Amino acid sequence: MNKQLLSNFANRIKYLRKQYGYTQDDLSEISNIARSTLGNIETASNDITLSKVYNLAKAFNLSLSEFLNF
Repeated sequence: MNKQLLSNFANRIKYLRKQYGYTQDDLSEISNIARSTLGNIETASNDITLSKVYNLAKAFNLSLSEFLNF
């Protein structure tokens, strides 16, 4: 697990979530990711699966390449 990458990814999610005006509960519901899992992702505590990355990109209406541009 690459902690720096996870930290950068966590910051990207937090930034986008705030830009879109989503709470963690909102994003959890939209992305179909458990609220506790989302919290762990945002604190870089857990690695993330590609399917969750895809669900988050869709929640922000971004392509994977746009979403991962950080």
